[in-house]
Formats: sequence, C-alpha cells, structure tokens
Amino acid sequence: MKRRLEAVYWQGILITLLMAAISIGAAARVKISDTRNQLTALLKAAARWTLDSNEELQSLADSISAVTPGLRVTFLHESGLILADSMEAYENDGGHYGDPEIAAAREGGTGRDIRMSSSEAALILYMAEKVSPQLILRLSYPVLEIARTLILYGIALLALFLVLYWAERRAVSRLIRDQQKQLKDIRDLLDGEQGNRQAVFPEFQPVYDSISYRISRLINDRMEIERTLNLRKDFVANASHELRSPLTSVRGFAEMLEEDLAETPKERKICLETIISECDRMLEVIEDILLLSKSAKKTEENVREISAAETAEEVRHAIRPQAAKKNISIEISGNTVIRAEEKDIWEVFYNLMDNAVRYGKNGGFVRVVMSDGEISVEDDGIGIAPENLKSVFDEFYRVDEAKNDVPGGTGLGLSIVKTIVEKLGGTIRAESEYGKGSRFIIELQEKTDDEEIR
Repeated sequence: MKRRLEAVYWQGILITLLMAAISIGAAARVKISDTRNQLTALLKAAARWTLDSNEELQSLADSISAVTPGLRVTFLHESGLILADSMEAYENDGGHYGDPEIAAAREGGTGRDIRMSSSEAALILYMAEKVSPQLILRLSYPVLEIARTLILYGIALLALFLVLYWAERRAVSRLIRDQQKQLKDIRDLLDGEQGNRQAVFPEFQPVYDSISYRISRLINDRMEIERTLNLRKDFVANASHELRSPLTSVRGFAEMLEEDLAETPKERKICLETIISECDRMLEVIEDILLLSKSAKKTEENVREISAAETAEEVRHAIRPQAAKKNISIEISGNTVIRAEEKDIWEVFYNLMDNAVRYGKNGGFVRVVMSDGEISVEDDGIGIAPENLKSVFDEFYRVDEAKNDVPGGTGLGLSIVKTIVEKLGGTIRAESEYGKGSRFIIELQEKTDDEEIR
C-alpha cells in the first residue's frame, strides 16, 4: 500500500514539475521574443543613422553601442571581414561569412540568430542587416537577463521539488501511521475490546461502523457457539451419568436374580421393585430430553386458548401427594388466558410447582399468582445461592448437591420451562434469597389480532 501511495504521489510531483518547466520555458520564450523585437527596432534605427552619418565606422559603432549597455555593434564587409567593432579586442579573421545572420543579411533580409559565443562565453542574440551594397551592420546582445531568469527558475524548480518531496514523505508516513492505527483498532475489536473508535477519514466512518457492528456480532456469535458447545458437553456428560447410574443398578439386581443370590421372595421383590424404579428413572430422563427437543419447535397444531388457572389446578391435584408428605400448602390465585398447546402450559406449571414442593421446607407454602400476561410461582424453601442463580435454566444444572438433603431431579425441568416460555414469546426470570425461598416470574407478551392471524 505504501508503494502504491508513493507512486501516486510521485506522479503528482512529476506532473507539477513538468508544468513548472513548461511555464519557465514559455516565460523564457516571451523574454527572448521581447528582446528580439527591441533589438530589431534598434537595428532599423542604427541602419538609418549609418546612412545619414558622416562619421567613421569605428566612431559610429561606438556611438550606437553607447545607446544600450551591453550592446555590441559591428560593421562587416559582405565577405565577412570586420570593418569596425565596438568591442575593444576582436579577431578580424573574416570567419563571419558563414554566420546565419550574415548570410541572411547578404540576401537582403534581416538576419537573426541566437547562439553561444566562443569569444564572450555567453548566450548571444545576433541581428544583421545590409546597409549598403557591401556593408552589413550587425548588433549582438548578451541574453544575460534570460540566463539569470532561467537560473532563478531552475533554483525555484529544485526548491519546489525538495518541498514536494518532503511533503510527500511526511504525508505518506502520516497516512500509513493512520492506517496502521485503524488496522490496530480493528484487531482490537476482533479481540473483543469495545470502545467508541473513529475512522481516520470521515468518509470511511459508515464503513467503519459497519465493520465494528459485524465484528461485535461475530464475537457474540462466537461466545454463543462456545456456550452451546459447553452446554452440549455438559449435556452429554450429565445424560450419560443419569442413564448409567440406573443401568448399573438394573444390571446389578438382574445379576442377583440370575445367580439366585436373592433367596427369599422378599429379596426378589426388592430387586424387582428397584429394577422397575430405575427403569422409570431412565424413562423420565429420556422423556425430559425428548420434551426439551420438541419444546423449541413452534407448531400450530393443538394451539388454543388455555386457562392458566385450570391447568395450575390440575397440576396441584397431581402433586398433592408429594406436598402432603411435607405438609406444604399450595395456593393458587388469579388467572390469565394463554394461546398455546395445553401440554406446554402443563409442563410449565408442573416443573415450577414440582420444584417448589421438592425444595420447599416442611410446613411451608407454594403460591401461584396469575394476572394478565404474568405468572409467578413462589415458595419459602431452601432458596438458591447468588452464584447459582444465573445457571438454574441451563440443561442438567442442579443446585441440590450433596450438601442438600433433597432428592434431585434430572436438571432439565427449568430448561424445559425456559424453552417453552421463549417459544411463546415470553421471558422468565428467577428471584431468590438463599435459605428463604425462591420466586419464578413469567412474562408473556399479549398478541394482537394481526399476530394471531399470522
């Protein structure tokens, strides 16, 4: 990128220098043209002066050259021999016959030429005109001003080049630094560092904001994928454990029966009851897993308006034996109508109320309160520690560790509830104080007629 920027900048510099050189050349050409016009006018006047004057040629040459400083006046024979010259020292070798301005003057015109003079070591402008049949008047004028101007322009051109070169190095370096900073900001965003960063160029801000947003989405997606992978890992581990434990018991008691180690009818009955109980436990795990899988799917088959109070009453009747063992009262108040499948609402109430009884204290209570779009299930049981509260809705997560004297479930109940509630477009949250009880609140969005039609 740096090389490309430098190439573009150098193209600009070269174009600028070329334009400056063309301007200098045009200015020099104009200066030469003005000098030539002035010298032409002076030549015409000097020719008339020569014709009208009776002075000697040398005296006349000195008089004419005195008009303009630096002007050299020379009278030549048409053969090229110098007859008079305002220059104090000159070589009269007759070698001027072939000079372009002399040749043009011999033909009757005004000869013009500009060239380096070997005798004066300077750029000289020559003009000549035939004054009489054998006499030629030549004026020569050193173009010193033009030379000085060209030198000044050359110095200015060099200075311009140096300034442009310095500006190019500084501008490109600053641009590269800004681009490197921009890339570092993007790398920081990829690494998860958030912040209100600005694009180097305002025109790029919308693109930069889009990149920041997409990176943020990618980071969130990555975190969600990692969470899902961890949940799947925990799911497999917990599911294996939940299935392996009862299978081990079933195999052990089955081997006892096979090897006739259960000698009495009572012992055989215990073995069979244990086998049946463990099989029921495995079926419960499998049913919960299947239910969790189905709960996430939106279906419209069997969807109707459900009275939450009636479903809660049915669940209370179903778990009454467990509640009676711990002398727990179940109170239900209020009502709300939910458009859903009846089995989904049953699962929500059953899992929440069963957990409330399971983790409730002897002689305690379970309160189910319903209003428009909201359901809460509260108990005064063992509660949930703050560090566990954020994970209670994860699959296979249980807070009934060995420290609690409570028979644990599969750890899928609250996850099933959360999945069903989200399928219905609602949210669920838990509030709890360790040792004083828990409260689960469900908020369901009321659907408009348009949404129900869709």
